[in-house]
Amino acid sequence: MLKYLLFIAFCCVFAYACQESEDKKQHNDQDTAFADTPDPIAQLNVNPLPGYFVKNNITVSDSLTFWVIDNQQQFDSIFGMAKTMKNDIPNPDLGTQVVIAATMPATYYQTQISLDSSYVNTNDNSASLYFSANGQDSKSSSSIVPLWLGSIPKNGKTVIKLYNGGQLVSEVKEKE
Repeated sequence: MLKYLLFIAFCCVFAYACQESEDKKQHNDQDTAFADTPDPIAQLNVNPLPGYFVKNNITVSDSLTFWVIDNQQQFDSIFGMAKTMKNDIPNPDLGTQVVIAATMPATYYQTQISLDSSYVNTNDNSASLYFSANGQDSKSSSSIVPLWLGSIPKNGKTVIKLYNGGQLVSEVKEKE
């Protein structure tokens, strides 16, 4: 009789252990499903456009000014090519790309504007670009108008957010 009771107790413990293991397996399968969900924030593909300058008839007054340009006429009215015999200057394809420009007023401190990071949020299809500007401590004998120019894919972004450091400076709704 004792053997029979031990056998029943063993079977109950074994059945309970198997049930608990199955519950954990199902729970882990659910966690895996959530873990495989892609992150809605991804790196934004940005193509720098070197070799351009801001035309002299354009006055920049803000500390960091942004433009979002989607047509060739507007692009040509703001920027000129700094063409030499040795450089190749890429032309933006404004049919499939949107040009993003960041500029500042003329300065004697050889200021450089740089794109620190850029992201696309696939949940709302918005783009975020983070810029910073750094200059030299010593004053130069000539002034420059700092410019960063690049293009991003046009593919229906609803909003383009432009940041100076971590501060949102401009939010542009893209035309459809």
